Order: sequence, then structure tokens, then C-alpha cells
Amino acid sequence: MNERQLFEAIGQVDDDLILAADRPAVRRRKKPVYWMPALSVAACAGLLMVGVVGWRAGSSKGDLMESAAVTAEGASEQAEAAAAPDEAMVGSANPFAEDNGSAAERSTDSSYKAGDSAESSIALAPAHAVMLEGVVYYDTCAISDTDPSAAPDGTITSAVDDQSFPAEDGQSNFGIGYAYRYGSADGTVEVLIDGVWWIFAAN
Repeated sequence: MNERQLFEAIGQVDDDLILAADRPAVRRRKKPVYWMPALSVAACAGLLMVGVVGWRAGSSKGDLMESAAVTAEGASEQAEAAAAPDEAMVGSANPFAEDNGSAAERSTDSSYKAGDSAESSIALAPAHAVMLEGVVYYDTCAISDTDPSAAPDGTITSAVDDQSFPAEDGQSNFGIGYAYRYGSADGTVEVLIDGVWWIFAAN
């Protein structure tokens, strides 16, 4: 190609192409990705939920262990209370109370009967008891069919107040001078009170 031909070729180029060549190159912008923030939020929420579930599981396990410890402690206290033979028995647990739950006591007219507590059916005083040969026998509120003239085996010689239990042989918490005899059934004695033999039993 000679100079003339080159000149003619250049002269045939459109002005628009020349202007476009002068402009700086424009890069296409990438479209923004709108789902990326949403994915981040979802991931954070998932981690938070996993943490909460783990914390609650640990808390529930701790509560369960604490509850089991409290239950064991309560059972131990009940066992200790049941093992104490000299504590006063009240209410329905009192084997020396009549059907109305009142404690057996000696009245002012010397008759042996049951009396109610002041404001409730709970017995406020220990049951009547006597100690013989190291064993404490408690009043069953039952009368024996033994003849009142039957020979006694001994007499109650000492007493403690009615709020206590006897602590030595021949002692009661309801008075002195009462005759006693060993009962026909094992673990029982009979005490002559008001002309009848009342049955006492070892607890």
C-alpha cells in the first residue's frame, strides 16, 4: 500500500469511530450479590440457636442433679426421723391415741382415758410409757381380759414428767405405785390402772 492509498483509507474512517477511540476504556461493573448478607445473618442465627440449645441442655442436667441431691437429702432426714425411738409420736402416728387422734392421759378424777389437745387433734404430750428391764413399753389403749386380782410381777417405783419418756427400769411418765405384770403375748406388759389391766407393748 502506497501513501495515497493509506491516506484514502484513513479518510474513509467515520468521525464517530475516531471519537470513540479517544474515549477512555469503560469497565463493566459487576452486579452486586444481594444474597451474601442474608447468608451471613442466617449463619449467625444458626450459631446462636446451637449455643442456646447447648446451654439449656447443660442447665437442665444441672437442675436434674440438684433435684436428685435434694431428694436424697430429704430421704436421709426421713430415715433418721424414723430411726429415733424416743421421739414423741403425734397425731395418727401415735399408737396410744384413740380414733379421734387424742393423746391418752390421766384425768383429774383418777380415771384413765383419752383427752383432746387444746386446738387440734395433734397430741402435744408423749404417749404413756413404762420402762422394764431396759425396754420401753407404750400404752396401746387396749384392756386385757386378765383378772384384776391376778398377781403382779412388780410395781412402778419412779416417774418422770408427762412430757418425757422413762429412762430407767420401773419408771413411767404417768405416775408411781401402779402394779405391772408381763403379758401373755411376747413384747407386752400389763399395768393395773383403775382396776383393769391395760396392755403396753414394745414399739
